[in-house]
Amino acid sequence: MPDTHFSATYHLGQYQPAVEAEIATLNQHDFTTRFWQKDATLWTQDAEAQQSIRSFMGWLRTPEIMLAAVAEIKAFVHEVKQAGFQHVVVMGMGGSTMAPIVFKSSFHWGAGDLPLSILDTTDPGTVAALEAELPLRHTLFIVASKSGTTAEPLAFGDYFYDKLKAIKGEQAGENFVAITDPGSKFVDQARAQGYRHIFLNFSEVGGRFSALTYFGLVPAACYGINIGALLHGAVQMMHACGSQGPVADNPGLALGAALGVLARQGRDKLTLITPDNLSSLGLWLEQLLAESTGKHGKGILPVAGEPLGTPQEYGTDRVFLYIGYEEFTDTPNLHKLQALEQAGHPVIIIRLKEAMDLGSEFYRWEIAVAVVGIVLGINPFDQPNVQAAKTATDALMKVVTEKGQLPSPGQPAASQNGVSYYAPVTGSDAAGVLGAFFQQAKPGDFLSLQAYLHESEKLNAELAEFRRLVQDKLRIATTSGYGPRFLHSTGQYHKGGPNTGLFVQFTADHPQDLPLPGRTYTFGTFENAQAQGDLEALRNNDRRALHIHLGPNPEQGMQTVLAALQAALAHVS
Repeated sequence: MPDTHFSATYHLGQYQPAVEAEIATLNQHDFTTRFWQKDATLWTQDAEAQQSIRSFMGWLRTPEIMLAAVAEIKAFVHEVKQAGFQHVVVMGMGGSTMAPIVFKSSFHWGAGDLPLSILDTTDPGTVAALEAELPLRHTLFIVASKSGTTAEPLAFGDYFYDKLKAIKGEQAGENFVAITDPGSKFVDQARAQGYRHIFLNFSEVGGRFSALTYFGLVPAACYGINIGALLHGAVQMMHACGSQGPVADNPGLALGAALGVLARQGRDKLTLITPDNLSSLGLWLEQLLAESTGKHGKGILPVAGEPLGTPQEYGTDRVFLYIGYEEFTDTPNLHKLQALEQAGHPVIIIRLKEAMDLGSEFYRWEIAVAVVGIVLGINPFDQPNVQAAKTATDALMKVVTEKGQLPSPGQPAASQNGVSYYAPVTGSDAAGVLGAFFQQAKPGDFLSLQAYLHESEKLNAELAEFRRLVQDKLRIATTSGYGPRFLHSTGQYHKGGPNTGLFVQFTADHPQDLPLPGRTYTFGTFENAQAQGDLEALRNNDRRALHIHLGPNPEQGMQTVLAALQAALAHVS
């Protein structure tokens, strides 16, 4: 089933008739006209939920609306270059930073453009490493928060504002830019501190649908990307998806219907395969898919960063989706995908001509996820379970403020070589606890590694090895994310999606911590509270969760864990 407008090929095998029937039914019910009229009865008959859906569909027209803002954004970029800025840092979480991450890794930075860094973790080691790299006086800090109340970007802004004030005094605000919604409290703070510019986004656009708004486009323009061309591509996709009236082949509808029908029939693990130069797109897709669909015990789990295997390594819960460039053959992966298709696994292949096609691709996926909501009978624009971890963290921070430290996590189930294992299972040693934990795995389950750690190449390799060992032995899907970033992306699915996850959380000591201006706690305490709050939220939702504290040297601690895991899995049946 080829997509005639934009390059996408569907190899759905036995599922093809059901997908075609779903598309036909939607079209018989005037899907396109109703969708573009924001007819919320497509998703639900509940009046209150319908109002919520309509209030978050402002993203539908943003490519056209933002074309009118291109001149303003370009003038701003010219201004900051003329002012002598040499670097840009985007500070935010979730939808405020995912698109800039994709832009940075997918486009080449050119001379005369501003290099870009993204800060989306409260890990003190990461903050300190970034600070050491920056020419602070000549760095522009973009504080990005839709609500203006998100704790992490506000903490980042306060930290670096304090640093700039020590250098520039009352002129510190010249180095800061705010991107937020109209009416947010953060607007008042930005004005009071003399921020260089405040970009007011759109209250009717949710964070994960904001790639083609100021949140994505201002950093992209600073980095030298032609945002006008990016938006024109998105407008083309709008037209292809019916913004000017019903169309014969709707790329967003085709993708959404396929993913929704496959998920409804048990194929709810969307395994994303990309070449290295598009790997960051997986982060953006993780948030869009998991936060939009993972609720009420339903959802699609995006699986990124898992090397492709042979057909016999997978159960019947997988869909394989490849996104790559037309001129890049990627023969090894395509051969594996062909073998998977021949074995009866559904395979979807999307080809981009160039990085600029990301504008249209973002938009295709936003439409597709909205369609998945229709097929699964859920509201794709809310995130009812995200608040659980925030509430638990807030309660823990109140304890920190009153008592000076976090409450104890209790007695570990096992401690070995400086690593402690906290779990509601028992074992005589680390391998015993890990074995008892993974003995709970069933076909159709998935593993989620949650690393509240300072990201490094070595840790990435160790986390990948943990995933490989589990996948090889248990044949379940594996995912991995750094905290607190994933709280604003896959965290919704973890608590609201199907109860099929095995969650392993990693934390570590913070021997080189950083204080937070105006607060009684440090970045390290904040990160540990977020981890502890998330663990509470998982367990309050009856999720199977194991907490491993790696001690002062997380890379060394992970080696210890991997040795114990190998021993444990040898005895898991």
